[in-house]
Order: sequence, then C-alpha cells, then structure tokens
Amino acid sequence: MRRLNCEQIVDEAVTFMQAEGESAVSMRSLAARLQVTPMALYHHFPDRDALLVAVVERVSESIVFPHPSGSPGDRSVDLALCLHDFLVAHPWMIRLISTGRLASVAGMAFPEGFLGCARSSGLSDEDAFAFYRTMFAAVLGQATMTYAKQGAAAILPERSGALSLPITSGMADRWPDFDAAADPRRIFTGIAGILPAS
Repeated sequence: MRRLNCEQIVDEAVTFMQAEGESAVSMRSLAARLQVTPMALYHHFPDRDALLVAVVERVSESIVFPHPSGSPGDRSVDLALCLHDFLVAHPWMIRLISTGRLASVAGMAFPEGFLGCARSSGLSDEDAFAFYRTMFAAVLGQATMTYAKQGAAAILPERSGALSLPITSGMADRWPDFDAAADPRRIFTGIAGILPAS
C-alpha cells in the first residue's frame, strides 16, 4: 500500500479543489484519487474539517499582502482588493471561509487589518467589528460576482417584463456601463468612506 504524508495529501486536496470545487472533495473521493483507503487519510487528519483547515492554511501562504500606506480608508481598500483578487483566483475558498469555521493564521490577517483600520479611525470595538463584517461581506459578494461574470455581460429582463421597475428600466440602456464602472475598487472605496477621517 502507498505511504502518504500530510504534505502529499494536502497537495492533492488543493489540486482536486481547484479542479472540482470544495464540495466535490470528501475523504473517500480524495482517497480514491490518491489510490489509498479513506482510513489512510484519517491517520493524518481526524476528519474532513481538519483536512480543509490544512488546505486553507496551505493556499493562504501564497497571499501577498499590500504594504500598509495612506489613510485607514486607503489601507482598507487595498486589503479588500488583495482578498478579492485572492478569492477570484481560488473561488472554492469563498464558501470555506464564509462559514467562519476554517480560518488560517494568514487569513486572519484580513480581519486584523480591517479592525486596525477602523480603530485607527476612532471607531469603538463594536463599530470596528461592524466595519470589518461589512467589508468582508462585500469582498465575498464582489469576488463571487467577479468570478461568475468573467467573460459574461450583464443582462436585464426585457423591458416589457420590467414595467413595474421604472428606475431599473430607465437605466437599462446604460446598465452595462454602470456595471463596468462599479468595479471592486469603487465598491470597496464606497464602503471605506464610512470610516471617520482620522
């Protein structure tokens, strides 16, 4: 029987998730790819969550964080863009980190950074946490949209079916332009605008 180590298992799990997505990876399916029994994996990882934590940690090692500069708002936008681009490159991570159960040390640098930006703007801990959550939710949503829209144009319903939506219908001809202009930087800058000037 083939002998495995943790590194080999995590390597194959990352490759598998990149190709098939997180939901396709079970201990049984991963064992089949590695040509071992599922028990061989359980020897290294007590359960799927432990394996997923190791995968998140491995992939998070590749994050290149921006050098902190500028105002707290500028720093939070740079951090949001960094996370956004990382998630677009690894879309299967969106579901994993959105649960809050599977955090890596590198990944926790994002909450730390957003909280730091908020605190240096004078927000209380409670308001700083709300700012972090707002930015994090926006990044998850925007990364999902960016990944899904790659190579696709925005499409609105036919005007006849949207008569009860006068504002949206009135913008229909300009919708693709607005959609293109609402890029991640603009979205995150809008959210960062809620920070008080420091």
